[in-house]
Amino acid sequence: MLGPVCIVIAEDNYVLRRVVVQYLATFGITAIEAGTETEAWSALATGGADVLVLDMLISSTRTMLPFLQRIRKEPSMQDLPVVVTTAFEIESLSSSDEGACLAECFILQKPYDLCQLRRAIIQALGKRRKRLESSVS
Repeated sequence: MLGPVCIVIAEDNYVLRRVVVQYLATFGITAIEAGTETEAWSALATGGADVLVLDMLISSTRTMLPFLQRIRKEPSMQDLPVVVTTAFEIESLSSSDEGACLAECFILQKPYDLCQLRRAIIQALGKRRKRLESSVS
């Protein structure tokens, strides 16, 4: 159905990260774990990630909006689909998004159901494949 897929899970909550990784593995989805912003960047820089699942707060008191801006500026990552997970109210998060980096992201409000996460990943992959197909045509 999806073919080989690799997801980077950037989440500082170890237990949640492990649950997500194990859940995705039941569907044959490979996940690379990242507990910090630095680990997430390293995982993405190696290439091969199809989707990034990004907690909006990773081990800090600031949001990951600058991280998203950095991704969008990096040529090899510009088209990477991102699923943002957050405990923030989505409206307040969107209003603080000066660079509009969330515009292309799929946003999941915490707590989320694992099925919702899987659906968001599938939608993100579908959107990416459509963009790739249209750029080849």
